[in-house]
Amino acid sequence: MLWYKDWIFYLMVGSVFIADQVSKELIKLWMPIGESWPSTGIFQIVHGTNTGSAFGLFAGFTNLLIVASVLGIGAVLYYFHRQGSRVITLRIALGLIVGGAVGNLFDRVRAGEVVDFISVGWWPSFNIADSAISVGMFLLIFTMLFGERLGWTDQS
Repeated sequence: MLWYKDWIFYLMVGSVFIADQVSKELIKLWMPIGESWPSTGIFQIVHGTNTGSAFGLFAGFTNLLIVASVLGIGAVLYYFHRQGSRVITLRIALGLIVGGAVGNLFDRVRAGEVVDFISVGWWPSFNIADSAISVGMFLLIFTMLFGERLGWTDQS
């Protein structure tokens, strides 16, 4: 399999990036910052921004986060290029991670902050890019531990 012909990986990257950017633009259009819908409950859509990383860590260190994001994306792309795996879940996981990282990187470069809007219980608010990175990391770890034994392979 040639890494640059892996449509699954690139489909995941593109899908996550587009869904993330469209959702953030819709939130910015429809909700003023700080507004939430519904006003109470365990699940809310809350328009907020974040200049930091996960959980608001490193707030105000936008340039450092941009550099870290570029390095992280580069590391994942290098791993993707070198791995040559036929395990489809690994390719999906890496696509989710890169798509999410690129989505948040795009926001940091463009606006110096990311838009967060999903709020569940006491957990800090997040966005689709954050979700994709989290799901991708879980799937990556799970696949690295159990994928080959489960026979998760691409038969194309």
